[in-house]
Amino acid sequence: MCLMCLGVLLDSTLTFAPHVRHVSGKSFYHLRQLKTVRRSLSDAAAKTMVHAFIISRIDYCNSILYGVSAVHLRPLQSVLNSAARIILRKQRRDHITADIRDLLHWLPVQRRIERKMCVLVYKC
Repeated sequence: MCLMCLGVLLDSTLTFAPHVRHVSGKSFYHLRQLKTVRRSLSDAAAKTMVHAFIISRIDYCNSILYGVSAVHLRPLQSVLNSAARIILRKQRRDHITADIRDLLHWLPVQRRIERKMCVLVYKC
């Protein structure tokens, strides 16, 4: 049984697996839509659209995922990798980890969560 509160799906065991599945599913939907119009977009416009539709979803309330096992975070990392491939016009089999770090300057999902927690603690 799941309960939605402020856009976050809470399950009875607090694994947040349904929430991650929901976020990654919605994000992949938007990525498929973005991929169809990518040829018409400049690199800056594509990056802006990915930030608006994908990155904002991944970062919304991600501090609740602190301490969640890496198995549950893999779908979110997969979304991030796919978004980077669309922006950088890479193929599915191309390695993307170094490009995410060096060209886009994005943190992996686990580091994004840790950074959010550090910012929250600092502001408190």
